[in-house]
Amino acid sequence: MITLNIKRGFINQLLVLIAVLLLIPIILAIYLFHMVHATELGMIKSHRKVLEEAMDYLDNSLGNTSFEETLAGLNVGNLQRRDQEKALNQALKPIVDRARKKYPDLDIGFYSSSFDVILDGNNDHLHENFSTRRKRNFDDTIESKKPVFEVLGQSGSGQLETYRPLVRNGKIIGAVWANENINQIYKRIDAIQKDAYGIILVGIFLGFGGAFSVINKFARSVDDIKDGLEKLGNDPTYVLPKASGELGQITDAVNAMFKKLIDVQQYNDLILTNIDDGTVSIDTNENIISFNPAAARILNLDNSCLGSKVDEVFDNSTPFAGLLKSTLDKKPVKDLDVIYGNSPEKSRHLLVSTSLMINVRQELVGALLHCRDITEIVRLQESVSRQERLAALGKLVAGVAHEIRSPLTSVTGYMQFWNKGHAPSAKSLNIVNQELRRLATMTDQLLEFARPSKAVFTECDLNRLINRSVQFFADAHGGDVQIYCKMQDDLPPAYVDPRQIEQVLSNIMYNAYQAMESGKGIMEITTWHEKETGMIGTAIKDNGCGMPEEVVAQIFEPFFTTKSKGTGLGMAIAHEIIKAHKGSVTVESELNRGTIIKFFLPEYKRGDSCVEGFNC
Repeated sequence: MITLNIKRGFINQLLVLIAVLLLIPIILAIYLFHMVHATELGMIKSHRKVLEEAMDYLDNSLGNTSFEETLAGLNVGNLQRRDQEKALNQALKPIVDRARKKYPDLDIGFYSSSFDVILDGNNDHLHENFSTRRKRNFDDTIESKKPVFEVLGQSGSGQLETYRPLVRNGKIIGAVWANENINQIYKRIDAIQKDAYGIILVGIFLGFGGAFSVINKFARSVDDIKDGLEKLGNDPTYVLPKASGELGQITDAVNAMFKKLIDVQQYNDLILTNIDDGTVSIDTNENIISFNPAAARILNLDNSCLGSKVDEVFDNSTPFAGLLKSTLDKKPVKDLDVIYGNSPEKSRHLLVSTSLMINVRQELVGALLHCRDITEIVRLQESVSRQERLAALGKLVAGVAHEIRSPLTSVTGYMQFWNKGHAPSAKSLNIVNQELRRLATMTDQLLEFARPSKAVFTECDLNRLINRSVQFFADAHGGDVQIYCKMQDDLPPAYVDPRQIEQVLSNIMYNAYQAMESGKGIMEITTWHEKETGMIGTAIKDNGCGMPEEVVAQIFEPFFTTKSKGTGLGMAIAHEIIKAHKGSVTVESELNRGTIIKFFLPEYKRGDSCVEGFNC
């Protein structure tokens, strides 16, 4: 029944198409009739223009002379009226003859209202009565003082007639007229119309016959293709037989397209079979529709899982079912670290991502889970991290030993000197005291670096905090440094520990101060908000001596310093505080040009609490 409906629907569409095609000759006939009519009007307009030119020629050839003045010049005033008319007609004959020679297809002349006679230079029919119609047209053009144009078509005499008032000395003395016979033109137009209509009728009959022949052949070819497509759906190796004409191109295209689809499917199957990453797909009803061998190995799946609900395959101890279902709700995840396994010894680290499956019509057809076994990578990273921590610890111990050895050497020397019976002087006691304070300060900084004090995170106006720190710094250094602040006015609050951020600002500004010649220079502090990342940026720029690249790379390492006096812990402590705030810090420097240190802190969001993993 469905096949029959499809066939009928297709044939109906073809019938509609044929009907539309058959309407084209009818539309052409109507268009031709319109064009013939337009041609007739154009022809009449063109010939009327010629008639008007001929009347202009007659009017201009007569000059400014009236009929009475012409008669006066002939000295025929003593003759009878009939003889005067003949004399006037004969006097106008040269003018009319020249006009007829110029316009040979026209019948032209004058009309005298005083004599009520047509003057065309021919005295043989001078006094013949002219038609009532022409008399009416002469009277109309004289009374209305406007030209009169009349078309006598095929039903009449087939003529164009024009009449125009003849004015001399401000008075209408008669009219000029011009006629043209257009019967031959109408006959040619009729012949063209008959031929065109005959061709259109023949075309309609041929169209009907050919159309129904084509539709019958086309319908049979379509049935053959439809049967072939049904076989192709059941047997991918089947090839549609070659059809004729454009349908042959269609069958070739279908065969080529189906071959490409099979090749792509085989290629995809080959890729999914050989990759080490697992893939699991579900449809919109949350049923598992496919998985590759890697997924079967990693997630312990078998063929019995196909068609099953995702909840039945993955229990609540794993997040995979929830991830796939939430992806169907358009909440995919990216690179989620999942520990999968029943015991710590057999557990594996999986990097899981999900995505929506959208078809070519942009419709949701399912969800895809992609998992990568990164257990060995994690173990390798842990090993590398352990080695790095041991290396850092060794470097830290070496730095501590170096920093402690110098003051201890001074103290030990004085103690040995005093043990030999020498009395301690005030200067030696002062030096020992300074070295001990140096040891105490270094110990405090080392403890602060290794074990940051308890951070109390709160909503904080970073602009106000910076202004306060800048004021303290300016007061402490006697105004040697010019500090300019460029703060964003609508800066949102930051989520920080104000005391620790003050220490960061103090350490960075003090480093900038020491980089300037004699402690004098310019410092610029800028703040801004990055809406995309939800971070608040702060930049501290100085015009000091700058640093080479190798120094910039080590600036945050503990005990690294280029100063003769200093522990090298100030920037390391600042870096640790920024990291504890889930922020970041960057350094840009150029020798003899200055340094820019930028750090980013998270903005405050309602409901924020202590940063996870830190002592709040």
